[in-house]
Amino acid sequence: MGERSELAVGIFECPECKARFRASLETEKKPEETTNIRNVVERIKIIRGEFVLTLRNLRDKIKTLETERATLMNDIENLRRVAESRASALESEVDMLKDELKSLRELFDHSEETEK
Repeated sequence: MGERSELAVGIFECPECKARFRASLETEKKPEETTNIRNVVERIKIIRGEFVLTLRNLRDKIKTLETERATLMNDIENLRRVAESRASALESEVDMLKDELKSLRELFDHSEETEK
């Protein structure tokens, strides 16, 4: 049962024949040791339960963080696409403005030549 007992051996002398022999002495189990072991076992069970709860909480947090990470990565990808499309639109607009500027310069240069 997980209990440990001590065995003490003593030498006895028969009062009648004066013969000596060995015999075991009764020993008391130390209740404090048994109680301490039980307390340790109970404490270990409590600690194990706390670890299980902590593990569950950590797993839940990890799942939540993974979901949040996936959502953020999606948002980043969407924002990147929007930024690329805006950059492309701005490039097109800048090219159009350059062409318009070039046309206007040609028009003004041509009109100045005809005035001379």
